[in-house]
Amino acid sequence: MIRPNISYPFTLVMVEGDTEVLFYNQMKSIYFQKYRVKIINLKGNWNIDTKILDISSAFLTDHPDTQFVICICIDRDSRSGKAPINMKRITNELNCYPNIQQNNIRLYEAVQDIESWFFHDIEGIYKFLHLPQKSLSGSVLRKYKPVEKLNHQDLSRLFKQSGKVYRKGYASENFINNLDIEKIRNNSKVLQEFCVFIEDMM
Repeated sequence: MIRPNISYPFTLVMVEGDTEVLFYNQMKSIYFQKYRVKIINLKGNWNIDTKILDISSAFLTDHPDTQFVICICIDRDSRSGKAPINMKRITNELNCYPNIQQNNIRLYEAVQDIESWFFHDIEGIYKFLHLPQKSLSGSVLRKYKPVEKLNHQDLSRLFKQSGKVYRKGYASENFINNLDIEKIRNNSKVLQEFCVFIEDMM
């Protein structure tokens, strides 16, 4: 059990949009309730380096006696490309602050987008959409693997099959709350690494 008088690092989890805020808040409520974790919405990946540096610098300056961990969780937006971020610049500029270590600034990329990970719980998606579970035969299940080939457009097509519309952001809250977060974490190498990193810091 964590004793309240022990000081643990404060983790800033920076995500790129409202959908990610909902998802990572679910992660926080399940795995990080006892940790000091703050989810920060970057509101898009435009000018992302500057936004991350501005937000991080403000926290590091305002809380000089607090050790920080920064996790940047953004989409790659493609299967083969890279996220539009300059991690070398970010780590170099933040390295001057004594209350953060360079190896405590981490990038976690979703390939292609966060909706790709949702397909790890294809059974949960079908259940939420009231699509027949019996139609999830071997060949159909194989269509949703690997999840990295899928994105929000594939999810939108599934929603359309059931007469619904998938909307990113806070409109997806009920859907995200019905996903099996444990299953998604266990089947995503990136999310596993993200969770283990935070848990090992405590």
